[in-house]
Amino acid sequence: MRFAQIYEGKAHWVFESDKKPEFAPNIVLVDITDKPEVQEHWNYNSKTGEFTPPVEPVYVEPENVETLDERVVVLEDTVTEIITKVYE
Repeated sequence: MRFAQIYEGKAHWVFESDKKPEFAPNIVLVDITDKPEVQEHWNYNSKTGEFTPPVEPVYVEPENVETLDERVVVLEDTVTEIITKVYE
């Protein structure tokens, strides 16, 4: 048999055992023998009994890196110009 310990709404620990272990009453174990895809860190919905994989953060590339680089150069030039005028 295969079990998942549920902690804070996630499959915290996935393990196999011949029978369901007896732990403290506050430790929640769910039989996932028929759900071989479930892995540690998957989300668990206690109302439906369903597991879902965690959502990975998505990295979004800036639209135009060259434009950002140009802005930095313009700002550097402006700061240099201001500093030059202050110390004249």
